Amino acid sequence: MIETRATVVSNDPEGQNYWRLRLSLKIPLRPQPGQFAMLRPSDQIEPILRRAFVFYRVKERDTGTDCEFIYKIVGRGTQQLRRARPGDTIDFLGPLGRGFHFETLTPSTGEVYLVSGGVGLPALYMLAEELSLRGIHVKLFHGEATARPEMEPAGLSDFTLLLGREAIVCTTEDGSFGRRGLVTEPLEEELRQGATCPARIFACGPSAMLREITRLSREFRVPAEISVEAAMGCGFGVCLGCVVPVRDCTTHRVTFKRVCIEGPVFSADELAWEDLPASAS
Repeated sequence: MIETRATVVSNDPEGQNYWRLRLSLKIPLRPQPGQFAMLRPSDQIEPILRRAFVFYRVKERDTGTDCEFIYKIVGRGTQQLRRARPGDTIDFLGPLGRGFHFETLTPSTGEVYLVSGGVGLPALYMLAEELSLRGIHVKLFHGEATARPEMEPAGLSDFTLLLGREAIVCTTEDGSFGRRGLVTEPLEEELRQGATCPARIFACGPSAMLREITRLSREFRVPAEISVEAAMGCGFGVCLGCVVPVRDCTTHRVTFKRVCIEGPVFSADELAWEDLPASAS
């Protein structure tokens, strides 16, 4: 974990209500897919607390590291971040949390499914890069509530370049982009066909989507890992503001874990969904 100041390279709108922030750091940094950083404009007093953003893309340079984040405008923190201009400085704390577990996957273990909903898409791009570098075939299922037909979801063009359009299935609930319906519907169809049962499912998105993926992973006996979003105060386990209920698989006893330390990535079977508030993802 490193606390420093990063310099804004660019901060541009992308897609509907999303922005792409590029930062330059004068230090080497190698975050794992699924890890996050806490960011806040250095020249702002309010809001006091940093906000959590998952790493979207990272590139090491001889003199430091370039990092990209794709974020959605949802409140005061992201409104302030939206106003950052090239040359401004950002308070940076990271990398934080535990990312996805993919080290045992190889081309021989089979295809991998990535499933995202809304702002969950950026959490999966570094993972898609790592899996592709290992020669593992990746298929992406991405869903939105609605979309402007002429405007792709933020970051989707990067996935298309990386995976190929044929490896991507998009849905919107109103049919405005891609297939009409929930993203878990084509996922379930693929699983029921059984011809290409994936080695693992990785997902990030709304709680209702993650709960359904948990059900599907149990029904079809496919291991699944999910990245949970939660409001965080500190980002390093002190404030306990981001705890979620988890269930011990042996004793079935429910306890709590911190999303910022033990997460944000959890095994789908681990989370006690029945005790998890809807706002936790």
